Amino acid sequence: MGHPAWLYYLFALAMLAVAGYSVSLLFLSLRVGDPVGRDIDVAHLAMGVAMAGMFVTRWAFWPGWFWEAVFFVLLVWFVARSAQSLQRFGLHVPHEGIHAAMSLAMVLMYLYPTGASAGAMSMSMSSSSHGILDPGVSLLLAVVFLGSAIFTLASPNAGASHHGVHRAHARAYATAGGPPPPAPEAPVGTARARSGLAVLASPRLEDLSHVVMCLGMGFMLILML
Repeated sequence: MGHPAWLYYLFALAMLAVAGYSVSLLFLSLRVGDPVGRDIDVAHLAMGVAMAGMFVTRWAFWPGWFWEAVFFVLLVWFVARSAQSLQRFGLHVPHEGIHAAMSLAMVLMYLYPTGASAGAMSMSMSSSSHGILDPGVSLLLAVVFLGSAIFTLASPNAGASHHGVHRAHARAYATAGGPPPPAPEAPVGTARARSGLAVLASPRLEDLSHVVMCLGMGFMLILML
């Protein structure tokens, strides 16, 4: 069963909005000199641009092998970051883990594009199609992303999707039942940049960008069933 063209355009525009928002976060974080969360912003930027090209083929650019390489590197990065988080904080679900899963999903969508509905993804986007992705894998990843979106919206730890609950200024972080440690002081001369970052990079807005990306990626995976 086909889907209306406007739905594809709606998702494509949402993906580009996330990508544009990520560029703004990267710019502001460079102004402030705070690297925490930059890898998430880079990942959302790449995913937003690539996903927009999946939903609207005329907006796609660069060969499939390039995107496969980008998301494979991101996959390795987030797996390593997840391992570091487990080593540092003990057994928990690191926020980098969901981004590793999203990077894996992007790699799979480029390797196995033939399951997508006609018009949703260009066959030429993949450098080497290996057939159809196992529907069980697509469904599992889609459910994981939907769960992540719901958890993010319901979580009291605003901003955890970008920074994790273990960051010093996260409201959920506590040591031995005590108060959270203070956040590091901002460098001299960055007060205005901090102010801009506080407005644009509000925790709930960061979480919303993650939710939109999860929903867009989940929808594309459902199309591949």
